[in-house]
Amino acid sequence: MSTMFKHQAWIVVVGLVVFFWNLGAAALFDMDEALYASCAREMAQRGDWVVPWFNGQMFPDKPPLMFWLMMLGTAVFGSTEFAVRAPSALFALGTALATYHIGRRLFRAEVGLWAGVIVSTSIIFTVSARAATVDSALTFAITAAIWVFVADGIARRNAATNVSDANAPDESSWTALVPRHALAFAVMYALIGVAVLAKGPVGLIMPAGAIGLFLLMVHRPSARAADDPGRFQGILARWWASCRAAGRLLLPWPALRWTWRLSPLWTVLGRLAPRRILTATWRLRPLTALAVLAVVALPWYVLVSLRTDNAWLIEFLGKYNIGAATNAPLMGHERPWFFHILLVFVGFFPWSVFLGPTVVEAWRRIRDDHPWRLGYVLAGCWAVFVIGLWSAVAMKLPHHVLPAYPALALLTGAFVYTWIAEHERMNRWWMRNAAITLVIVGAGIVVALPLVAAWVLPGEGAIGLVGLTLVAGGAAAWFFSERRRPMPAMVSFAAASVAFLVATFGVAVLRVDRHQTSPVLAAHMREANPGRLELASFRFFRQSFVYYSGEPVAELDSVEEIEKFLRRTERPFVITTDEHEAQLRGAFPGQFRVLTRQPRFLDGGELVVLARQEDQTIPQTARRGDNSQH
Repeated sequence: MSTMFKHQAWIVVVGLVVFFWNLGAAALFDMDEALYASCAREMAQRGDWVVPWFNGQMFPDKPPLMFWLMMLGTAVFGSTEFAVRAPSALFALGTALATYHIGRRLFRAEVGLWAGVIVSTSIIFTVSARAATVDSALTFAITAAIWVFVADGIARRNAATNVSDANAPDESSWTALVPRHALAFAVMYALIGVAVLAKGPVGLIMPAGAIGLFLLMVHRPSARAADDPGRFQGILARWWASCRAAGRLLLPWPALRWTWRLSPLWTVLGRLAPRRILTATWRLRPLTALAVLAVVALPWYVLVSLRTDNAWLIEFLGKYNIGAATNAPLMGHERPWFFHILLVFVGFFPWSVFLGPTVVEAWRRIRDDHPWRLGYVLAGCWAVFVIGLWSAVAMKLPHHVLPAYPALALLTGAFVYTWIAEHERMNRWWMRNAAITLVIVGAGIVVALPLVAAWVLPGEGAIGLVGLTLVAGGAAAWFFSERRRPMPAMVSFAAASVAFLVATFGVAVLRVDRHQTSPVLAAHMREANPGRLELASFRFFRQSFVYYSGEPVAELDSVEEIEKFLRRTERPFVITTDEHEAQLRGAFPGQFRVLTRQPRFLDGGELVVLARQEDQTIPQTARRGDNSQH
């Protein structure tokens, strides 16, 4: 059995446990999961594979790739939560394997193994893998495209020049770093086309920008090179010399010596000369990109434009791309520019405890022209470009930087392998601090979650026990580390990561799910009216109402709209909150009775379903789980 097969088998086992354990046991969560699943079902009901629909209206938020896959999943597994989540889990597994192969090519097989395990066991990556959303598909397509770039470009060059034994790899020619075969470019851009079908233009911008930045950073042109920045870098050099001269007058010498360490930043800026950018772009064969994207992605965009008289495309590009990038308050997702930088420490947990030493080790090896230099630079450019891109746009959501997680996993995997192989030269405090952090976070979860649960999830304080997996894993990692046994220490850390995610998403989430209300409301309404449901929501709407009722839900905000709705329906149901119930009873005295009440999920107050008073009283059915106790 080959080493590569064993490594991939380990990654698959970890992925199957973390991504698929109890995948379909919990109800869909608002808002994205229920929204996208409802869209896929409505497209299937209409027999429309071109125009996305939600709640009876055109849905211009996202392209159709994940809707198509959810439709196929439903055709295979039936209309279940597992059916709409399975594509995301499969894409996540594919991303982990692609990450392994990138690490194997750029570093060594063991680094790829650690990177595949690390990306599979980070929190936000696991959340996306277990959610019926588009981000897992987007991340897979981008990672697979970069894998193709590496396999026929950098890896081919490394094999030809035996870089693994070299001390100073020479990147003097862009031609030596990009894929040589036209087929490799075609496959790479076909995968990018899949990313464009998953999330739009950003599916092209992220991989192309990451690869382009990498080429600019590693290229070392000769003095005669046509793409020598020359004048541009000379201006930066003169500007930096002026800053140094001013610093001698304004700053004490220790501060001046520290600022001198920033001088590599100006070298980096010098490599971003416009002429060099154009040259690097041409090396990536933009005409091939246009041709392949025209075959893979353009036909659907043309069809949806024709079917909707350009309405879908105008709203998608105008509101959900340009508008989201420039005017976040309109989208309701305004965040500070450093939001994603801070969030990485949460989303990449528990492996984020190694990010500090990982960055230090990567910078040191790039500076020293280590044989792995190309791998470090590529992963660094990949992570920096994706995180920087989403930090620059106005709208910021936690899952936006998910395509950077494979790059972070590669850098962290290289550090972990180095720590195991060369632990004698590594600072013992790095592993000690990581283990202590794991224990502290785990203890914090044990204490804090029951307190939070007492407020929003009464009776579910036991979910805090998931933190014990981190406490045990951190303690074991600390024990082995102090005894100079790095491999058992890191295996303990990885095992704790797997156990924590399985306990959180495969067990604790099921207890949280017992308090979701939309499936319960739908069950009561179907019992009252086994036929087609006629629903309206009054000043409170959730996407899961649409999914679990299986019918459109009219979103109404005024008494006049409710009155019109009642006139045109025979057996109506109105979903609202206890806050607005009195207003409806006052406007329509004696016309409504309460079909059911349920506590609002993770919020105060109640959800109320109102039915016509003349309807026959319906006995209360058993609620899901322990909801009957609250």
